Amino acid sequence: MGVSLLAYVVTFFIFICNYTLTICSIVFPRWLTFVTPVPFYMETHYGLFKLCRSITRECRVFPSYDHGDCQEEGFCELWRAAGASMILSAILGGLALFALLATMCSNRRKRSKAWAPISFLLVLYALPQIFSMSVMAYLYNSSSTFYIGTKYNVSFVLCIISWIVSILLSVILSLVAVLGPPDYSYQPL
Repeated sequence: MGVSLLAYVVTFFIFICNYTLTICSIVFPRWLTFVTPVPFYMETHYGLFKLCRSITRECRVFPSYDHGDCQEEGFCELWRAAGASMILSAILGGLALFALLATMCSNRRKRSKAWAPISFLLVLYALPQIFSMSVMAYLYNSSSTFYIGTKYNVSFVLCIISWIVSILLSVILSLVAVLGPPDYSYQPL
């Protein structure tokens, strides 16, 4: 049993798209959004590391002790843990990309056994994202920082899509390896 080069190439390109989603969810300050109703329309976007308001078109560090964001007990610690967890996920994603690339460049014998560590790396890549998503959902539901009308935004959804695709890739790669036809190696005469 083994995984073909084609399966690794397809996994590699799907994972590159998936990794892009993770990077976008880290960079764009769009995890949560609050829209002020009429008459003064204003959007407030909460990102992992900054807060942006549409009325001033400026962004600032978030959460910040200077602006009174950390008055609620444990809020800043949890928010920063979510940000650090996404950074850890980006690092693990880079390792997974490197492992996939090294596997594609290796010989058939090494490729046939590489599915297990790569599947493990894909799951390991998804776990910090699941943690970040869970922390954000917890803070969204329990913190008094977010007013009624605050909604999840694009970065939150990208994070969810990214970890789900990563888990699916891991499961599919494992199934291809276990259920696929045996890999008959060439035996020289």
